[in-house]
Amino acid sequence: MDIKTIILIALLSILFALEGLFPHMKDRKRRIAHGFPHVLTAVLNGALTRFMLAGITMRAISWSGAHSLGLMRMVDLPPALRVVATFILFDIWMYYWHMANHRVPLFWRFHRAHHSDIGMDATTALRFHPGELILSSFIRLPVIVLIGMNFSELVLFEVMLNSSTLFHHSNVALQEKWDRMLRVLFVTPNMHRIHHSVERGETNSNFTSLLSLWDRLGRTFSIREDTRTITFGLPSFREEGYQRLRGFLITPFR
Repeated sequence: MDIKTIILIALLSILFALEGLFPHMKDRKRRIAHGFPHVLTAVLNGALTRFMLAGITMRAISWSGAHSLGLMRMVDLPPALRVVATFILFDIWMYYWHMANHRVPLFWRFHRAHHSDIGMDATTALRFHPGELILSSFIRLPVIVLIGMNFSELVLFEVMLNSSTLFHHSNVALQEKWDRMLRVLFVTPNMHRIHHSVERGETNSNFTSLLSLWDRLGRTFSIREDTRTITFGLPSFREEGYQRLRGFLITPFR
């Protein structure tokens, strides 16, 4: 088991415990039953990444490095500044990719499987359809090459991204004053809860994954005074069957 996986399992365990002690939404009773299909999905996606997608990504990075391709290879920056610049550029890409997942019908078919969860918590951060993972992994290859990311930068970004995703999907009760301070820079639980609202206008807002700045600049930022009034999920796919693993996997094809 690699260090990235260990970090994310540890963070998920901590957040899951905190959700039980300090829940934002207090009506959660079958938390293990709710999260179990998401853990199975993470195992499936982890195997898919390990045995296929990671190798393809590494070959693209090696090829671009061998040919000295990418913006970061064309400018001479100190290592720390290079990492920051790389992260900012890739986070901008993630903002537009997420927006595309809502606006392009083919992408939405797979991404809506993530949004069909009617009880969002930290395990929802694991609820991404394998089809979406495959699409994302291939479509981002030209972006990685154009930026000039190396493999260690990509892994570090993914650790930060996945940690942020676990945090802002969590059902931990964070006082609004702290949430408000944090979301000046970062995506927070109250900010992302709105993105999982059943209301279409709210679903199509707050697309950014790490830095909240892109939603503010793109005028897709949204906030609600009391996020405890949010109904999570989609107008359809609310039946119990779609909350289980089989229903989740067939959602794009319904």
